[in-house]
Amino acid sequence: MVVDVWHWIERNAAGLSLLVPFLAIGGGLLGNWLGAKVQAAGGLAQASAAREAARITAEASRLAALRDERRLAIAEFVRAVRVLFRLTGELYLRGAEEEARSAYADLAQAYAALELSAPWSLVELAVEVQEAVAASYFAARTRGLTARAMALVTGGASDRGGSGGSVYAAVVAVHDAQRRRSADVVRLTVEAERVLRAWGVLDEAQIRAVLFSPPAGMADRQEEADVLKAALIAFVRAARESLGANREGGVEWIPEPGGTRPTQI
Repeated sequence: MVVDVWHWIERNAAGLSLLVPFLAIGGGLLGNWLGAKVQAAGGLAQASAAREAARITAEASRLAALRDERRLAIAEFVRAVRVLFRLTGELYLRGAEEEARSAYADLAQAYAALELSAPWSLVELAVEVQEAVAASYFAARTRGLTARAMALVTGGASDRGGSGGSVYAAVVAVHDAQRRRSADVVRLTVEAERVLRAWGVLDEAQIRAVLFSPPAGMADRQEEADVLKAALIAFVRAARESLGANREGGVEWIPEPGGTRPTQI
């Protein structure tokens, strides 16, 4: 078989010699085409890798920005809750209505920022915190007025021979009748109103508060504080988990604006 092929080539050597240049040109063109195809494929792969790297970088930057935004939103929400609750205590001692109202508005704004940046599971816990501190705030608006007015009434109790002593005795009689649900409660209330107005120390809102909104005891205030504390602890724990603060090398604290990292002991 090989011998036959060789004899055929010898007989057609002249014709084959004419084909050699064309075969060389064709081979060159084929080689160039294959080389260009390989180069183009490599360029496409390189461009695709560059696009993927850019996408990954952009996604990492987005997640980092979201993490920073979430951390700040959490810190501001916790700060706003603590400020408002502190001011609810002030409402029992002094007229801090404007400060408390402003703090309540700040809390609503802080919650809105948190709602847009935190996972929904964390937002649900924030709702419980917000409801707990709001309940304390609205209770303090009523009870605080009563507490401050009663402080004035109690302060006049030492004036036993003057109008202050009579006012204190009249208010105590009303409260006692209310607790006992006595039939004399209406008569005693009318008399107490007369004495309080004649005293001239309290305004109408304070008089109504003293007679119809007996001040809450410390147990009520402590219960509000306990409910808020439990809700806030649950929220902060979930927030730390969301931020990766419980992992080694993670953020170990939630700063308040303007605060510094606590000293490690």
